[in-house]
Amino acid sequence: MGIQPKGERRRAMRVPVRGVAVFTGGVHGPIHGVVENLSQTGALINFPTQFDGGSADFDIELRLAEGDGWVGARAVRREAAAKRWRVAVAFERVDAAMREAIDASIHAALAAARRRPVLVIDDQHERRASLIERLSDRGMTPLAPRTPLEAIDLLTRAQLHVNVCLLAPGFGVPSHDLAAVLSDSFPWVTTTMISDDLDATAHRAVAAWSETPVARLGAAIG
Repeated sequence: MGIQPKGERRRAMRVPVRGVAVFTGGVHGPIHGVVENLSQTGALINFPTQFDGGSADFDIELRLAEGDGWVGARAVRREAAAKRWRVAVAFERVDAAMREAIDASIHAALAAARRRPVLVIDDQHERRASLIERLSDRGMTPLAPRTPLEAIDLLTRAQLHVNVCLLAPGFGVPSHDLAAVLSDSFPWVTTTMISDDLDATAHRAVAAWSETPVARLGAAIG
């Protein structure tokens, strides 16, 4: 792949994509980071420790929902953030398979920005059905898991970009306990409670969605 000029890199659209990045050139062994956003020319990666890649070329393994592979990269910006390091990298070498995975991940984020997915967890069938109808009328895509395992499965599918979850006591677990579990395991997910005022609940869901990175992407491409 040819290296794009710096001006084209700056214009490349960065989209919120979750994934794992493994930097193998550190003196203390591999460093695992979390991909925050991605473009065809680079990525923003959150590392749990100071990143010592410098400005020289290095290799990073990217593990995305759409595929895994290696890219040659260089650090172009580093900043400390809440005991972690956010590092912007520019891709220098990308093989064809990794390019396809990157393109597919970007496409999935763009599709999610249009679908506006929201997870609905409620064991009251009639209320859940009415809430799903209200959310659909507001242009959202409600996902209603039937079991705890299905709920976790939906949240772990990075390509779905589920960033908002509506909770009511369900599956035998109090909603505040479930909210704590989601906060620990899926910190990017915003949770809000389901009440009997379904119009207000739907309004909170729309408001929560509007604050997510995927929603900001949707506004940018809208």
